[in-house]
Amino acid sequence: MTFEAPRIRGSSIFRTWSFRKERLIFVTLVTSLLLVFALQLVYFAFATSATVDEPVHLLAGYRHWQCGDFGINPEHPPLLKLIAAAPLMFRNVAAPPWECGSKITSTPDSFLYGQKFFVQNGPDEMLIPARLASSLVAILMAILVFAFTLRAFGKWEALIALAIVAFEPNFIANGPLVTTDMVLSAAGIAAVFASYEFCRKQGLKSLLVMGISFGFLFAAKHSAILFLPALLALVIADTLFFDRSPSGLKTKALRRIGGFAAACLMGVVLLWSLYGFRYRAIPNENVATTSVADYMASARPEAVTSFSARIVEAVERAHVLPQSYVLGLGNVVANSSRNMNLFGRAYGTGQWFYFPVSFLIKSSIALLLFFPLGVAFCIFVKDKRREMLFVLLPPLVFFGIALMSKLNIGVRHILPVYPFFIIAAAVGAVWMARKYSVVRYGLIALMMYHSVTAARIAPNHVAFANDFWGGSDNTYLYFKDPNLTWGDSHKFVRDYVARNGIKDCWYAYHGLLELTEAIQPCRLLPGTFSYRGSDQVKDPVPPVIEGTVILTGMAFPPRGGQAYLPIIQSGPIDRINASLFVYRGRFEIPLLSALSHIDRSEILIRYKRFDEAISDAQEAVGLAPVDPRTHLALALAYAAAGRSDEAKREFEEAVQNVHGNPLFRNVELRAQRELSRLSSN
Repeated sequence: MTFEAPRIRGSSIFRTWSFRKERLIFVTLVTSLLLVFALQLVYFAFATSATVDEPVHLLAGYRHWQCGDFGINPEHPPLLKLIAAAPLMFRNVAAPPWECGSKITSTPDSFLYGQKFFVQNGPDEMLIPARLASSLVAILMAILVFAFTLRAFGKWEALIALAIVAFEPNFIANGPLVTTDMVLSAAGIAAVFASYEFCRKQGLKSLLVMGISFGFLFAAKHSAILFLPALLALVIADTLFFDRSPSGLKTKALRRIGGFAAACLMGVVLLWSLYGFRYRAIPNENVATTSVADYMASARPEAVTSFSARIVEAVERAHVLPQSYVLGLGNVVANSSRNMNLFGRAYGTGQWFYFPVSFLIKSSIALLLFFPLGVAFCIFVKDKRREMLFVLLPPLVFFGIALMSKLNIGVRHILPVYPFFIIAAAVGAVWMARKYSVVRYGLIALMMYHSVTAARIAPNHVAFANDFWGGSDNTYLYFKDPNLTWGDSHKFVRDYVARNGIKDCWYAYHGLLELTEAIQPCRLLPGTFSYRGSDQVKDPVPPVIEGTVILTGMAFPPRGGQAYLPIIQSGPIDRINASLFVYRGRFEIPLLSALSHIDRSEILIRYKRFDEAISDAQEAVGLAPVDPRTHLALALAYAAAGRSDEAKREFEEAVQNVHGNPLFRNVELRAQRELSRLSSN
């Protein structure tokens, strides 16, 4: 007996030491993964230039802080903009040239002055602090994924989920951006996690946490509304199938649904607080604002008659949500459909298969291979079906509704499904690894490949395509949208030109004109973004150019149409990254020259220099007589000058020259609207 006692104590001490060692290793791995994720976000933040949407979001956030002006960029709620713009409040910046809070700022003006805001204050000086602040949201999302998985399944599932998150290119590409997709992803996982805890405990504390999470969800992005039916379905399904409390079904259902309603109410109150509990979008009570109907009509007049538009107008009349938020809902309705490009084909509107294809091409191989195992886990492991219900139902509802969307411009719009799919993938992978030892080695090998992939493509994460589809070098073959580039490549052009001593170059860019000019030295060919403009009258592009020409993949057909073909057909001499191609030679580009005259004509109309605007538009027609864009430009110049009969003729010519080409769908719609307006007058 005396001999056994020390051995038992020693065994106990050994087990305690072993447990502490294992816990230390686990904590070290978790900390390391979060640190590596953060470092990748920081590297991307510094290495890439501002995307198309970031300047306007940051300008709006600055105005939100400055005077409570929510009349600029009401298209998106304020949460991420407030976070990103917070560092600006500790420095002096040159503000826009109008009194803060004095008007509802139009979308074109928001983009125009957003880029000016960057140029005047230094592009990187504005961008980097904002991106670092935004990266905190991505890190929070990673922590929530880890915490939810740890609570619901276990530590090794949580570790694998965090490892997938840490090297997922879509998270690295979107995490630092001053845009709303990552904050919606973080708010979505937070709301579901909080709902799970509420269904488990049903205490006041869990209800309060759920209400706060709902508030951040509402303030993240207007598409957060897609989570509400899934969250309500979770509460009801959990009550029906998993609640084992002794209360009657009716009592349990009333308690759960009442809690959900209370959380929604708390969320709405929190949303109001971010708008300063003020209904009006702008603080100046003496300045007229705008109705949501007029706001929608300014973007797409035909949208005003839709059923969705009437619902938004009813919300406006009820004053249950801040005016700026309602205007954003109206913007969602008005811009619910855009041109789509996929696999080298242009579509006049979005298609249901866009997001499934984007998910298959743009997701990491680790996620794609592990996710089916998560689905199998849900089927075969009965004691975890409650947890898998919370993991799978919200993203499947979100994804399903996204299939009906006609706004197909990037996998970022389904980014909120990724945290949930990653949890399911991690759970399935660990389940199979426990069952079959050979799977463990496969799991380790695939996770190593996953981490190497993220390092191999850095910092070109925006253009990522997985190796099943040939890797990022082939992304341009599939997409001509923000899945390829989003205005993030200007620094790469600058560095390439400097590194190769190039003195004479042209750049067909995707982004904002004045910001692009400020970052890189090449002369610009007409861009591929509708708000590319400037308020400065630029020299037109000549019909023949020589030297080095750098094209973004956005310039390739079908998005670029025929305009860049004389350059593309010569074959690239080099490639800067996944989305930038280099050409050299002498190129005849009459259509590009025509497009540059169209840009000049639009700006001249703004300055009421109508004769010059007409002259530039006529030059464009002469260079490209069968392109509907040139006739639309001439028609708009005639209409602005009061020459209605000539304007009607050119509008009709524009419509006739469309010939069913989906690339020119917006041209056709605008020409028809203007014809109708002129005829009614």
